[in-house]
Amino acid sequence: MKIMAFVGSPRKGSNTDILIDKVIEGAQSKTDVAVEKIYLYDANIKFCTACGAHTVLQGSKECPLDDDMKGILARMEQADAFIFGSPNHGRTISAALTNFIARMMPLLKMYVERDAQGTIIFAEARPTIKGKRTVIVVSQGDPWPSSSALALKILDDNIKDFQLRKTGEVFSMGNIQRAAVKDKKEDLDWAFAMGARLASVR
Repeated sequence: MKIMAFVGSPRKGSNTDILIDKVIEGAQSKTDVAVEKIYLYDANIKFCTACGAHTVLQGSKECPLDDDMKGILARMEQADAFIFGSPNHGRTISAALTNFIARMMPLLKMYVERDAQGTIIFAEARPTIKGKRTVIVVSQGDPWPSSSALALKILDDNIKDFQLRKTGEVFSMGNIQRAAVKDKKEDLDWAFAMGARLASVR
């Protein structure tokens, strides 16, 4: 099984990273797993310029930006499952993960039908990663669950857009200190369980 994990935190070895590692451990407890973990703040991923190359009007043209994304997207098409993780930044997902999701748009292939006059009469997006399994991870500093409502909704909505299969969710609160989650057995056990589910669901 090939899993790609995307760490949307600038802090290696801290809360989001620790929880993602626990999800990976859970998956490894069930099957042989090849893991590629990408730290989005370290990767060469340029900002999306909203050029529209992947929209209905332009018909799924290649992204004009030359960076790491082309290779990442190709590997995503070959992967079996994904982990998307982010700290709560300003009540939403991190800037790096926001940009990464925007740069995933080439995975939505646009199919368009036009009439004799060239007017669009039908269009739909057909994701090349449809049906792949996914776990989302969100860590926040404050103790109120509502603070991450938007972050969780954004991840859920984008998972639906790409027609991925969400098999689990890890949400950890009160992680105001760096790596605080390492002492939270319940949260770590839950992340492990979500990883085991990720590897087991068919």
